[in-house]
Amino acid sequence: MFVLKNAWSAMGRHKARTALLALTAIAVSFGSVVGLSILNANTVATTTTYNDLNPAVTFRADRARIIKKYGGDISKVDWTKYHLSWAQYSDYVQRSGVSIANAYSAETAKISINGVKATKSGATLAMTGFSDATAAGAAINGKFTIVSGKNISYAEDTAGTLLVPKALADANKLKAGDTLKITNPKDASYTQSMVITGIYENEEDVDADATGIDPDNTIYASAYTLSMLGLASTGSESTENDLDVSMVLNSPADFSKFEKGVRKAGLSKDFIIASATIDDYNAKIEPLKQLAAKTRPAVIALFVVGAVVALLLVWSATSSRLRLEDAGFLRVIGISSGRVGWQFALEAMMPMLLGWIIGTVAGAFSASPISNRLATAANAAPNADVIWTMVWIGLGALLATIIVCEIRSAMIRPQSILATRMEEAR
Repeated sequence: MFVLKNAWSAMGRHKARTALLALTAIAVSFGSVVGLSILNANTVATTTTYNDLNPAVTFRADRARIIKKYGGDISKVDWTKYHLSWAQYSDYVQRSGVSIANAYSAETAKISINGVKATKSGATLAMTGFSDATAAGAAINGKFTIVSGKNISYAEDTAGTLLVPKALADANKLKAGDTLKITNPKDASYTQSMVITGIYENEEDVDADATGIDPDNTIYASAYTLSMLGLASTGSESTENDLDVSMVLNSPADFSKFEKGVRKAGLSKDFIIASATIDDYNAKIEPLKQLAAKTRPAVIALFVVGAVVALLLVWSATSSRLRLEDAGFLRVIGISSGRVGWQFALEAMMPMLLGWIIGTVAGAFSASPISNRLATAANAAPNADVIWTMVWIGLGALLATIIVCEIRSAMIRPQSILATRMEEAR
């Protein structure tokens, strides 16, 4: 109790130093929680969350490469030579040596529509039939938005409903609720009246030469609708339609093995093997990765600067002439060096502990909004690991303070202080 009272009294006499120690602890702990939360979020995003992905992989013709092979003249290319059949997809998957978790598909075929003309001369009307909503979300032309009406269902009992591109709808004065009479160009007996449930528009500009799917003249429907018109591939070897199959792997770790296996199985370099799942995810976390790269050295610098400032404050607090005299007096009246060091430590530890708690709590509430401001969708909220790290760092700082104070106390010799006082008296 004697030591505690002395420590409390010393803190009151040296308010500026006490406040500086508390503010240093607040700044370091606050910055540490935010920084460690960002680093932890990056670690989770690039390991645990990434490894939990089920990446969808596609084989799509490298149209730029192919067109270049034909001297840049797209009209010379017979694109059916670059269509893969169901049998080829199956063969490549089997020979890759990697099992797949799932698959979905889209198939595009030419159509005729009574009373409807393409948006420009030479363009061809087409229909893409999706196996399900996931396939529609991974369309070759990218994501799309319903600008009028509503989306279609991809279930069998809703076959015959359509999504029409806005450009085609505007050119032909079509709207949601209208009925179109659609015909299979190769077999007029397949003619069906179908209802437009919605008008869609691609979210980004589409280069038809790059994708092979004209965004202005391609109607979206379900695979069942495509079958109603007799347009779906009937044989496993058929390459007449543009078949786009996405194979879902069990983990990102399988992607490299799958890619190598498919190439070894004979898939030409004229096809790009890619995973939009992995590409989109990496693009999503790229701001967080960049932020973490900047945060790592900043956290280290914060620890170093904070430690140096705290050490200087503690050392200066035990090295002034008045404090040395106080310590010497305590030693003369029988207070051990260890208890003197403990008093010094308490003077520093109490404001540091208070500041550390305040900074940690404030940082925990601020980490997510700060990280989101610095990097889109970072969401770097502290978890239990971060909090425990702060606890151990705080305990380590307190232990270091005790050691420094005990060492400083052990260096004080009461005889030298008294000798100095007697010299001054003479």
